[in-house]
Amino acid sequence: MIPNVKHILSQYSLKEFLIRGAEEYIWWIIRNWPGFEGVVLRYLFLKCTTKKLAGFCWISRSCTIVNSYGLSIGKNFATNQNVLIDALGGIEIGDNTGIGPNCVIIAQEHSMLSKEGYASRQAYRKKSIKIGSNVWIGSNCFIKAGVTIGDHAVIGACSNVITDVPANGRMIGSPARPYVEVMREFLSKKDQLYKLPSLDEGKEEAL
Repeated sequence: MIPNVKHILSQYSLKEFLIRGAEEYIWWIIRNWPGFEGVVLRYLFLKCTTKKLAGFCWISRSCTIVNSYGLSIGKNFATNQNVLIDALGGIEIGDNTGIGPNCVIIAQEHSMLSKEGYASRQAYRKKSIKIGSNVWIGSNCFIKAGVTIGDHAVIGACSNVITDVPANGRMIGSPARPYVEVMREFLSKKDQLYKLPSLDEGKEEAL
């Protein structure tokens, strides 16, 4: 574990390391600052630390944003409460995109199949995430490292997104699948579960 931590720290430039320090201390203070003043303070902080911030963004209370030097945000971005964004591998978010409460978006991961172990340097990798414009991500979603979500896509609540989502896609579930496919499967099982025998079937059983 310790050698892997040293490897991660060695990848930070001085500017990036200072931003991480500011996130640990300054962001810790303003992340729960109440009212519109808190929203403005969080916006000003990200204006100073992000790779790109095209316009005003609404970051609700209790959000955690780390490695923001790798974060690019378009216009009119908004998050609800308790969102975690880790942009170590790079995260790009388009215009007019919103994220519901309790979502997790992390641009790094550890391979579960590495022979050297889950916490080894060989298992660790950074992968960028791209989220298009006019995207809505419902509450309690997880966005896997390396995923691309196309413009105008909608991710239903409690979804685990581990593959790319096309433009105008509607995804839901764990793992996330097309909404129509999931609902068709659900309704099919529901019909089978509540299917009542006909009168003729009842007469045959009685005989």
